[in-house]
Amino acid sequence: MKKLLLFMHKIRFKMFVIILACMLTVALSISLIAYGYITDLLTEKQMSQMKSYSDRQSEQLERILSDIQAPLGQLAGKLSETDQSREGITRVLQMYQYSVYPFSRGMYFIAPDYSVYETAQTTVLPESLVDKLFASARTSWTSLQTAGPYQSKNKGLVLTMAVTVYRGMDIQGILAADIDLLALNELIAGMNPSPSTSTLLFNPEIQPILSSVKVRQDEYSGLFPQIKSYLQQEAAGVLPLYTANEEFVALFGSPNSQNWRLVSFVDKQDILAPVTQLRVYAIYLVIFFILLSLIISFFLARYIDGPISGLILQMRRIQKGNLGLRVQLKRKDEFRTLADSFNVMLDHIGELIDDKLRIEKMKKQYEFRALQAQINPHFLYNTLNSINALVDLKRTDEIAKVLHALVNLLNYSMGKGEALTSLGDELQGLKHYVYLQQIRYQNKFAVTFKVDEEILDCQILKLTLQPIVENAIFHGIKEKRRGDGQITVGGRLHKSKIVQLYIEDNGTGIPAGRLAGLLEPSDHGFHASEELPRYSSMGLRNVHERLQLQFGEAYGLKIESTEGLGTKIIISFPALRGGQADEH
Repeated sequence: MKKLLLFMHKIRFKMFVIILACMLTVALSISLIAYGYITDLLTEKQMSQMKSYSDRQSEQLERILSDIQAPLGQLAGKLSETDQSREGITRVLQMYQYSVYPFSRGMYFIAPDYSVYETAQTTVLPESLVDKLFASARTSWTSLQTAGPYQSKNKGLVLTMAVTVYRGMDIQGILAADIDLLALNELIAGMNPSPSTSTLLFNPEIQPILSSVKVRQDEYSGLFPQIKSYLQQEAAGVLPLYTANEEFVALFGSPNSQNWRLVSFVDKQDILAPVTQLRVYAIYLVIFFILLSLIISFFLARYIDGPISGLILQMRRIQKGNLGLRVQLKRKDEFRTLADSFNVMLDHIGELIDDKLRIEKMKKQYEFRALQAQINPHFLYNTLNSINALVDLKRTDEIAKVLHALVNLLNYSMGKGEALTSLGDELQGLKHYVYLQQIRYQNKFAVTFKVDEEILDCQILKLTLQPIVENAIFHGIKEKRRGDGQITVGGRLHKSKIVQLYIEDNGTGIPAGRLAGLLEPSDHGFHASEELPRYSSMGLRNVHERLQLQFGEAYGLKIESTEGLGTKIIISFPALRGGQADEH
């Protein structure tokens, strides 16, 4: 189980799944789109065909109605000219009895007293039918009337079509013809050759006049109420019908001249019958695509994962400490670029390690030499001479102060051996040194301190200020008259992140030609394995390089000087307090 989980987290497995999912998504999407398109196409084609058949049936019905209405209208005109006697009416009927052939089952005249005049068999009419015909005659002057279908006792299932016979504005009677619905149904149904499309013709009372039903009786009994509901809502166009297990598509035609409506419907499965075979082919095609996707995904994932696994193997070897190894790939794609970049990174890491070792060695040497410089025998010699001069001048009361300052300075310079100290301690050590120098030079200069208290706890390299003040004394104001020399030590916090100190004197200044090279490295080709050049304890370059080695090249010294007016040296380093300095 653990191995399976480990394998599932590998990029090969993830790429295999992603590629397989993409290919299957494309294949299934194409199949579904094609299936949907073909389904819509077949449905649209069937609906178009069904509408074409429905239009032809409607046109044929209109022609039949016109062929019946025309002769009935002419015969009604002849009957209105008779004396309305049985003999006269019968004679006219005999003359025109075949005028509505072949659908007529006989013509007859209904007098206002409900008497029926005809030429052959006796027609037995339901009284409700006669009432309906006369009621309709009172509201309709010229249109063809229809009644039924109904079951006649001697003619079977018939549909009665009638026109009103007028003389002037008076109703003389009704001329009627019974239509053979079986013959009419056979004609209309024959115009729809589809073996699965059913046709129904409804009268305004939503009773079927003609029917050509090609579904089972149980299905029809479920569809008929839905069709009637749509007709009552006067719906038109293509609408769905449902049974318990099937879906049908119905086409509702517009009302014709008699307000008859033609309805055609077909089982949706019959429409989509050609799709069934297509579905089988689609399943085979999907299975083929699945197998193809599995094979392609496997080899493609393997092709991409191979160089990655090689890189990981090499990285693990390098991780164990063998930084001399390099990744070798024969490919010429992005993986080769990645391997080359990794090799370049290893080269840079090697260079950085060498630089780190060199810098650390230089840093230790500088610190060691800087501490050595503070106990320069020459400095001690001068200090002891100053004490001797105090004895000669019988200023013995100051000897204790000088010795106290010397001890404190030596204790600060050599104590603990730490590279960093607080700015407050550095200033205190500087004050001891200044006191000793003032004794030596008999107060030829004065030193003023203007350092903000908020930076006194910031960490600074030990013995940063003393060499600079020493340079100001020996090279700036040594030759001035007593009391004219002025040195100012100041400092503030700059942008909340940088400490800026300055040491300014009013000495002789530095010539412009020499100023530019004061802080330049003494040996550009210096390596950690080489010995340091001769060290100058008073050198500004020494302080500058120590600051850059400790804090970075963005920090160090900046010299501003005007020959004859004085020099200002600006010292910058990061504002680090306590543990921040150790982390830095």
